[in-house]
Amino acid sequence: MKNWKLARRDLLKSLGVGAACLPLLRSTKVYAATPKKFICILTSEGYRMKDWAPNTGALAGQTLPFSTAPLEAVKSDVIIMPDLSNPGFSGSGGGGGHGSYGSIFWGLDAGNKTSYKEPTGKTIDQTIAAGLPMPASGRRSLPLAVQINRSPQSSPAPGSSRCFWLGKGQPINPILDPYAVYGEIFGGAGAGGNTMVDQGAINKLMVRRKSMLDNVVRELEVFKSRLGTDDRMAVDAHHQAVRDLETQLQGGGGVSINCSKTPPGAMIDLNDALKYGEILKAQFNLIVSALKCGVTQVATIQLSDSSGNNLNFGFVEGIPAKGTGYKSPFRNYHDLGHNPVLGGTDHKRIVDRWMMQQLADLMTLMKSVPEDGGTMLDNSVILWGNHMQDGSNHDETKIPWVLAGKGGGYFATGQCPDSAGKSLNGVMSDICGAFGVTSPYGATWAGLKK
Repeated sequence: MKNWKLARRDLLKSLGVGAACLPLLRSTKVYAATPKKFICILTSEGYRMKDWAPNTGALAGQTLPFSTAPLEAVKSDVIIMPDLSNPGFSGSGGGGGHGSYGSIFWGLDAGNKTSYKEPTGKTIDQTIAAGLPMPASGRRSLPLAVQINRSPQSSPAPGSSRCFWLGKGQPINPILDPYAVYGEIFGGAGAGGNTMVDQGAINKLMVRRKSMLDNVVRELEVFKSRLGTDDRMAVDAHHQAVRDLETQLQGGGGVSINCSKTPPGAMIDLNDALKYGEILKAQFNLIVSALKCGVTQVATIQLSDSSGNNLNFGFVEGIPAKGTGYKSPFRNYHDLGHNPVLGGTDHKRIVDRWMMQQLADLMTLMKSVPEDGGTMLDNSVILWGNHMQDGSNHDETKIPWVLAGKGGGYFATGQCPDSAGKSLNGVMSDICGAFGVTSPYGATWAGLKK
């Protein structure tokens, strides 16, 4: 039976799910190499360097400082790079560190004099996506964000709230609603439209999908009886991936439900500013599920706009509900940058630590997904970016970035290289190298590649 050709359309029909969800199976036991995945993330307001930056050298021989301590358990899989130079951004025309937001993943001359500079070509995510084979879903990348459209916003300029670009004047609009994302990529709404936005409709959709999955168990077992071991494992992995995703989303950020035909529990209130962490967790779950199911190989997520005036960090333990009144009444990201210490406590370093915990959680989630040659994290590259050194200085010439994942063995992880003054373009060129994609960003610099 090892040469039996899987009736893929019949299987999809029985599953009752979109074609994009099914891992690509071959007609024999010989599989292509596991595709590499790229996740590009941008947050704002930099970090308190004395609490964030490790000592230069191997991470194994040192204890990470306060803000990067959440990465301790996964430090063998990261490269922490303080003070990268950003030669493509001169800062002329105003904007400072905030003005570098829109072009930070471009790295080349932004070519304009506006306060919020915009790229004149593809950002790194789209360069990678364009260089990879088109997925069966037709989706080159999955762009997400968390609460960046809330008030007060930094500026109406695109470069203030858009950091991923298809080209000059072509910003990518992210999807903020995780239920809309679920409806689009797992509910059959299609890659071209963000149509499933009603929570009640998504609720019914997920119940219906769960019911379908319940009802096709016998058909799956029949299919599996005709397959080899590897093909059976792939079908099981697909089935479980969609199940897991539904449980995560229906659980409202971690509240578990049983996988029965009963209606799901309470969902996340997307209008509640203090649900930021739960929404982010849901978006991360979506990304990992989409990558696991072969929907795309590239995902992006914006954790704030260029200043984070609208992010209320009152949900983080140790952060007060009210700030100094800068830009908003609550303790927002921008307020933390300009006024890190309030009442004798450095709140900024606490939020920096919380952010690093989110990276650690994403890495741990990806490490839990087995793939050929190791785990999803082993076969992936995460670029966790920022566009200024610290919100207190707005320095756009000393950029702190983190790389996570080995990129299929490409990167020499577990280190804090001597990155001060070295171009972020070199980092992006090495990411291109990990994916076998031609880089427009110039030369790499020694130390990142194995």
